[in-house]
Amino acid sequence: MNNKKSILTAIFLLLFFIHVPGYAQTLMYVPFDNRPVSNEYVVDTVKKGGFDILVPPEDSLAARTRSANPDQLWEWVFAHAKEADGVVVSADALIYGGLVASRTHEISEDVLLERVANFQKLKELNPSARIYVFSTIMRSPHASSGGVEPAYYETYGPAIFRIHALQDKSEMEKLNKKEKKELETLNAQVPKDIMEDWVNRREKNFKANLQLVYAAKDNLFNYLLIGRDDCSPLSRSHQESRWLSKEAADLSASKYSSFPGADQLGMLMLTRAVNDLTFTIPTVSVIYTQGAGNKTIPSYEDTPVGKNVRDHLFAAGFVPLLSDKSADMILAVNTPIDGWTREAGMESNKTKASKETLAFVKQIQGYLQAGRKVAVADISFANGSDNAFMKEMTNNKLASQLESYSGWNTASNTIGYTIGQAAFAQRMTAADKNNLIAVRLLDDWAYQANVRSDLMNEVLIPQGISNVQLNEMRPALTQDVTKRIQNFAQQNLTEFPLEKVEVSFPWNRMFEVDVKAK
Repeated sequence: MNNKKSILTAIFLLLFFIHVPGYAQTLMYVPFDNRPVSNEYVVDTVKKGGFDILVPPEDSLAARTRSANPDQLWEWVFAHAKEADGVVVSADALIYGGLVASRTHEISEDVLLERVANFQKLKELNPSARIYVFSTIMRSPHASSGGVEPAYYETYGPAIFRIHALQDKSEMEKLNKKEKKELETLNAQVPKDIMEDWVNRREKNFKANLQLVYAAKDNLFNYLLIGRDDCSPLSRSHQESRWLSKEAADLSASKYSSFPGADQLGMLMLTRAVNDLTFTIPTVSVIYTQGAGNKTIPSYEDTPVGKNVRDHLFAAGFVPLLSDKSADMILAVNTPIDGWTREAGMESNKTKASKETLAFVKQIQGYLQAGRKVAVADISFANGSDNAFMKEMTNNKLASQLESYSGWNTASNTIGYTIGQAAFAQRMTAADKNNLIAVRLLDDWAYQANVRSDLMNEVLIPQGISNVQLNEMRPALTQDVTKRIQNFAQQNLTEFPLEKVEVSFPWNRMFEVDVKAK
């Protein structure tokens, strides 16, 4: 009798787990803000992957000229909490009002910590929902413009960055006499009230992240991911990440991670949520271009790319394998031969393919001809695709055979996006999968690596137009950029039958565009 009961129980549990993927179809998502890479592109990926996704109304999200109201966002989350099987939310949006707001807010520490405490209420409203939270360590850029930092950072940013780079170094090793003198000189250059403002905001944000780590230790979240936005090997961001890592030392890699980047975090956590909800554990083998390869430390980051790729894969719910023989997918990471990720808009990105690039493309082609699934992370250049690499890929008509492609902004942004879109591609039609690839090629290759710098040199600079406030030039530039990208597509993307391409500047600046392709 006991054996029969045990067998029936086992059958029931088996049937339960088999059917879970069938109903676990609704995700809640609160992005950083309304930028396409944060909101529209991500939501489109999830929907094409066959999942329902609940997202706050766009006018309630942070935009270029406004922060979101965190209390109103929490009200929306609470109102829809019981509808979701998986909850993926930006702590920056729910605590500060958005990613930019996390760097510029004037919110008291008490209010910030009250908002962190709302995660407990979320869990109580839907105890069965899986909760995935992504947050950022406030970035430490070398310099900044366009209102995405406090106004004083345009003047004092380089000095503030260098001061904290030296302080970070002093915690790990002694400064030499020259460095000590430099630190003393720089401290005298930055007004006391400005330094206090910048440090005080960082300290409040650090305490909020610390509370999120404690919440993860209390099993409030299924996963906590903290990104390091625009960091460097020596910086205040790097310093704070070391402090946080000590507090999170006893959290397993199945619960917590921290690595460079910000804009890819939402995509990664949605990917992990779907892998968890569908009991999927994809395996991946990683290959690199000959040269520096996995030892490359990309611009805007503080970690060798080999470690960073592994961390991204684990965070997304993948398992990296050393051998490619049994892996579900190949992740091909296009790295610079010398390990230096130059800017995509530079003349060095106009050269013919090197023998290393040709060999890498041939390696990818071999995998595709063998029927293997391949995703590409193109990080040879920062802020755009590698022209020589992509010319070879499209000349051989390989791009449309990929599972995903990405080559935008920082290396981590690229890595996270291509991992996420490759995962969702397994549940898409070929047409939907190729539509996502086409959008990335139009954005990352056509615009970021080529059209943007051409417009800067041919239009904005000669006319003295700001690249961070397009204003009255925006309509004319929109027409110009659309025409240029359409021409680029006709010349380079013949394997993608595009009927219509629409391009706009959603944040009134040159840094990003919103691309729609049909």
